[in-house]
Amino acid sequence: MKIRITCRHSNFPEKLQEHTKSHVQALERFGEHFESGEIVFDRAHGQVICELILHRHSGEPFVASDECSDGRTAIDNVVDKVRRQIIKYKETHSAKARRHNEAIHRKKT
Repeated sequence: MKIRITCRHSNFPEKLQEHTKSHVQALERFGEHFESGEIVFDRAHGQVICELILHRHSGEPFVASDECSDGRTAIDNVVDKVRRQIIKYKETHSAKARRHNEAIHRKKT
């Protein structure tokens, strides 16, 4: 997965950027393969605003944003939000597949 980090209105430390990359790459363990990821850091009124967009090969991207006083906390919160979105998506779609298969099975018998 290609990961692009954009920092607006200030420079963020290299360690924070590495922390961000490792957390975002860990999201692929859910079995979803992403084309690319965009992380946008911004600083406004003493707060760090973090937005994460994960582009899938097909379908709508997963998007989350958070605002905190600390960059690490912001990225952790954003990754948790996207993680919940992925889990919810997978649960929804696997339930549809089960219902569909049950309906086909009932028609055959």
